[in-house]
Amino acid sequence: MTETSLLGLRTVTSSAHRGTGQPVKMPVRAPHSTRRIWQGLGAIAIAASLVGGCVNTKYRTGAPAQNYIAADEPRAAEIGRDIIAQGGKAGDAAAAMAMAMTVTLPSRVGLTGGGVCVVFDAAKKETRTLDFLPRPAGTGGAALPGFLRGVYALQAANGAMRWEQAVVSAEQLARSTPVSRALARDLADSAARLSADPEARRVFLPTGAPLAEGAALSQPELAVSLSQVRRSGIAAMYGGPLGGAVAQAAAIDPATVRGFQPRWTGTAAVPLGIVSMHFAQLPETNNGTALTAAWNAAADLPSDQRAARVAQALGATGNGVSNGASAPGAGLVVIDHEENGVACSFTMGAPFGSGRMVPGTGLLAARGVDGAGFGAPGLLTNAIVGRTQFAGAASAAGNDGPAAAPAALLTAALPAALDKEPGAAIRVSRAASGPGRATFVTCQTSIESGWKECQIAADPRAHALGILVETER
Repeated sequence: MTETSLLGLRTVTSSAHRGTGQPVKMPVRAPHSTRRIWQGLGAIAIAASLVGGCVNTKYRTGAPAQNYIAADEPRAAEIGRDIIAQGGKAGDAAAAMAMAMTVTLPSRVGLTGGGVCVVFDAAKKETRTLDFLPRPAGTGGAALPGFLRGVYALQAANGAMRWEQAVVSAEQLARSTPVSRALARDLADSAARLSADPEARRVFLPTGAPLAEGAALSQPELAVSLSQVRRSGIAAMYGGPLGGAVAQAAAIDPATVRGFQPRWTGTAAVPLGIVSMHFAQLPETNNGTALTAAWNAAADLPSDQRAARVAQALGATGNGVSNGASAPGAGLVVIDHEENGVACSFTMGAPFGSGRMVPGTGLLAARGVDGAGFGAPGLLTNAIVGRTQFAGAASAAGNDGPAAAPAALLTAALPAALDKEPGAAIRVSRAASGPGRATFVTCQTSIESGWKECQIAADPRAHALGILVETER
């Protein structure tokens, strides 16, 4: 476990490694013996599996405010930490992290791609889905770029900072940043595809071999594109030169790009007493009804089997891609000190999208998807008091089946929820070869003491990083 100081703030990081460093062994704290009365199933421990490390912490009124951040790329998580340190909220941190991942993990996140988020507004006590999937729109399954407008909508609705502050770090990283272990793995796997495109080869295989972990990654064209996004906002893509270049490269009608709008909808919810587990609800599906039916039908099964049934229902109601295989994805989660929660999953539709650069932009062209099989974001919220108890984002590796991400999130979350496990330790109970990856934050709150205890679980197979940031109230 690593503790550092940032602008006078205490931060604790949790991961299997720190991007370019060596593995860090993460001790799991023993359960406290103090008796707690938990808020029904709102006091559940969602984190029951798969992780190599955790952060375990408690606070109550008068103690430093605590914010929890995790992402499937270490540098992006650190950007989120910086945003929180500057006074940002969950929406600000999530937007800045997402923008950073377009630079540090372009294999899975990019301005031509898209994603889906589940968002909880603690003040309004409202949980919603933000759908900005990169649906097929051009020749050869080229994607309609949804990412930028989706992230802009997220920050506008759930942030407090200026848009420029969410973009500037990504622009700086594009000039030069070390290759993380997560990106190095994807580069090695996709070297042959990238080598077929001259611009992609120049950026990612400058010597003919894929850039290795720790090597400097320079993306000057992408830095220029991000500068346009910082200065012009979403107009740079939707009606501006970036959108025109993407539309031309993908053979998409420019008017279709200009007209794209993200969609705010309800969620697919599983009620658990006074709290509910919320998953993304896509307009084309009816997965809320299917989830409830699967949940009720499996009432007499053991918790792990019941979770598997719900995971199967989630995967069977439109949360997969059209060819029946999962596209690779990446995710992030934030719970801020005001109890707002954000969980997002992103994709380029395939590793590095099409593998081809949009000329002159530094952007890889994405492939379209028609469902969220690449990732499964979820939140457990208490709408009575306005509290986020759990934020998780599972992602598919791309070769682990169409229901990989939903299965990863649900099998991590629901068995612990049903069994009411205390959550003072995160058990390593899931096989390392299991499908999907899940990174999450899980919390318990005691009615008796008013203390809240949270853990950050960063999946080592995703090379993820989790950070706790303590700020003044």
